[in-house]
Amino acid sequence: MDSITTIDNLEKKIEKLCEQSISLATKKAYRTDWKLFLEFCDTMNLPALPANTDTICLYLASLSEKSAVSTIVRKVTSISMLHKFSGYDSPTKNEKIATILSGIKRSKQTAPKKASSINFTIIKKMIAQCDGTIMGVRDAAILSLGWSSAMRRSELCNLKIGDLSFEDRGLLIDIHRSKTDQEGKGCKIAIPFGSEICPVALTKRWIDRRSSIPLPPNEYLFTSLGNRARGRWHWPAIGKLDDRMVSKIVKRYASFAGLDASNFSAHSLRRGMATEAASRGVPERIISRHTRHRSMAVLRGYIDDGTIWIDNPLTAIFSSTSLPSSD
Repeated sequence: MDSITTIDNLEKKIEKLCEQSISLATKKAYRTDWKLFLEFCDTMNLPALPANTDTICLYLASLSEKSAVSTIVRKVTSISMLHKFSGYDSPTKNEKIATILSGIKRSKQTAPKKASSINFTIIKKMIAQCDGTIMGVRDAAILSLGWSSAMRRSELCNLKIGDLSFEDRGLLIDIHRSKTDQEGKGCKIAIPFGSEICPVALTKRWIDRRSSIPLPPNEYLFTSLGNRARGRWHWPAIGKLDDRMVSKIVKRYASFAGLDASNFSAHSLRRGMATEAASRGVPERIISRHTRHRSMAVLRGYIDDGTIWIDNPLTAIFSSTSLPSSD
């Protein structure tokens, strides 16, 4: 093998390793963002790769009126990463870019809308709306397991039968890879049996309804069923469940429970479990171990919501001070 062939093979291997360092969802976002940036550069007759700082400034100006701050920040990140993957210095690492981004954030001056938390009372009401059809059985398992495990929707949809171990104390789940664990170190979370809602029993019921014979370990736990499955006792799976469907399922049953569906998303399950745990006095370290938060600041946002009535100075004041007389 000559040296040129060896270099080519090594470069391909490097490119593959770089691609494997990011998730599939992130790759999709990079592709979409890069396509839009290319279209902008074509329209303005400007080079896209490599782009210069002035081009990025013009692009930010074009986005400032029509895009959310989070979207603009993500697009800047995508442009930066595509330049790095292509062997160029990032044109976004510049004080001028930082100043423009700061200006965009200040001009919008709106806090990002957070998905409402689904507390224990709400999740019970939602699960109560799931009927005995195959779709209802699946959705009850998704809601109960999604809430109790505090998994992200991508993690929930990537679960396979072999990742589950039903034990005497409940369900043990292997999570092989997640948003904050791109290297695939993995972790385990335990779901004990519940009395009012039991994610262990509801998950087992879904697996049993899917097939009368044991499913192979590499089979995805949650599958798509299609509209034709509505009202059916049984219907064959038609592939892995898309993670976007989790939000649709959450909204559907929130609406069935008499709630405003627009306030809820798949993240409401994860956020809700952490908030509920905090409201019941569960220590932060135990919540973070279960939710697998790397950012304690994000987790504390949930915990603060859950303890807003408990860790409240007025609670102590009002409970220990009698109201003044009207005389």
